[in-house]
Amino acid sequence: MRVFLLFIGLFFWLILLGFFHVFFNEFFYFICFVFLGWIITRFFEKNKLKTLFNSLFASALLFILFSIFSNNGSLIDPIIEKKKGIVKIFEPKEIIEVSAKNKTDYIVEKDIKWYDFYANIYDVKYNTRFLSFLETKQNHKKVEYNFRVTTPNPIEYYNKLYLNLVEFDNNKIDSIATLFVIESKNKKLNQLQTAEMVTTFIQEIPYVLVHQNTCKQILGYESADSNIVKYHNEKKPCLANIPGGVQSPYEFLHNLKGDCDTRSLLAFAILSKLNISSSIWVSKAYGHCVLGVGLPVGNGIYKTIEGLNHYGVELTNKGFRLGMISPHQRDISNWDIALYSNNF
Repeated sequence: MRVFLLFIGLFFWLILLGFFHVFFNEFFYFICFVFLGWIITRFFEKNKLKTLFNSLFASALLFILFSIFSNNGSLIDPIIEKKKGIVKIFEPKEIIEVSAKNKTDYIVEKDIKWYDFYANIYDVKYNTRFLSFLETKQNHKKVEYNFRVTTPNPIEYYNKLYLNLVEFDNNKIDSIATLFVIESKNKKLNQLQTAEMVTTFIQEIPYVLVHQNTCKQILGYESADSNIVKYHNEKKPCLANIPGGVQSPYEFLHNLKGDCDTRSLLAFAILSKLNISSSIWVSKAYGHCVLGVGLPVGNGIYKTIEGLNHYGVELTNKGFRLGMISPHQRDISNWDIALYSNNF
């Protein structure tokens, strides 16, 4: 019986150590110390030290249970270190595009360095072209107007618009997706780590508000205490006159200006190419959009889509892992699925 209880204890300790190593790494060595003490006390029958370490063991278990089941199951870690990366956009280089009847084109190089939650550092360099950007922009303007006129239901409108923008840019982001495939293989990442590599890449890019109207129009019909008005009054960067208030994946990769739905759309497009299930959530109540990732995260906020749990993740700020969204936006009933892809 004693040997059986020892194995049960070791099993729970291994789970506890793994949990702290992934989610609360700064406390990992403390838990290792407690574990070592627990092992030592197994060789004693009755003493105060054994009682003390048993109490610490019980406290650690209560802590992990509280972390999982508090805040609607969302594991928000306020002490995740937000290591600063680098985002560079170089001056456009003029080229003559022979295949386009000697039209002048411009190549724009980007260099983005960032960190994930596993102490991995990445450095991705890629180019976009102005003529390809212009082609996407023209399609975007045309289809957004058609969907807005013919589709009164907002969720159906977003579904059609998002799907069209992703499909139109599908081949244009092949080279970008390949870079993530290479990084994943080089660092031997699993699917969960690969998904967080992509989300932390997007979180590294500075936030820029994107809206359909001019700034003057926005300030005219929004209430004075709205977040959008406050954002403009603080002279923060924005991108106006964008159809649907969202940029397509290639448009975002070209100018690196995006807010919630623009970021979610790019993440969805890249993850789809990496055969990782994902979704785009929109909320009228919150006036917001987040990404959903259909991987076994284990805890956090999620919506079930065709039997698969998609865990939400905030992309407009750093430090959010899969399953983590704003504490004030966790009512699942306020979120609708605008687009999804399940890769079983």
